[in-house]
Amino acid sequence: MSTTTITAVIFVIIILSIAAIYISQSRERARIAKVQRINAGKERYQRMQQLLHELPPQYLNNDLRIMIAERSIETLKELLALDKSPQYESNLKTDLEYVKQLKEKNPKIAPVKVNSEAKAKEVRNNLEVLQRFIQTQHKNKRIPASNAKKYLDYIALSICQSKADIFDARANAATGKPRVAIHNYHCAIDAFKPLASSPPALKIIQKYKAKIKQLEAEADQANQTSAPKTP
Repeated sequence: MSTTTITAVIFVIIILSIAAIYISQSRERARIAKVQRINAGKERYQRMQQLLHELPPQYLNNDLRIMIAERSIETLKELLALDKSPQYESNLKTDLEYVKQLKEKNPKIAPVKVNSEAKAKEVRNNLEVLQRFIQTQHKNKRIPASNAKKYLDYIALSICQSKADIFDARANAATGKPRVAIHNYHCAIDAFKPLASSPPALKIIQKYKAKIKQLEAEADQANQTSAPKTP
């Protein structure tokens, strides 16, 4: 075998070795990228489900529920394209039925009381997650501007409501203490200051003001009753 042939063989071996390494690395990078996409999809799906089923229902309207559920379905379809998991298929079937019920029946879900600061903080954190999600969806042209504004306005109202609900609960618990209840209703009104010009917020504020007026009348009556009579 001539020197030229040996050199050519060595060169071919080197080229093939480099190609094999490159292919192996490419496959590994593709595998890692696939795992990352799956993990990101699973995390996104879990976050959507958390918003749907862990947020007290009074902080979402039907339009928001449908939007979140449809994004969950899209995520499951993306996951199924990467991994034909029976669990994803089961979740997809469940979510499709859930969206169907939301669209056909517009169910009225009973509110869940939020009477602890820790729970109210958890609610606000989840609402802020939803707020950022909608902003991102709009930025990526997944949601029209009109829908994004409608969703964000409702979420802003819900964030204020979550703050006010704590004071509302304290006011309701202040049985026989009208002044304490009045103070808490004033605090509930203050929670809506960021949306002071919003008609839905004004409607809620008027409800609290009516309660304050009623309590003030009761407090005045109680003071008159307990006041010593002039002989």
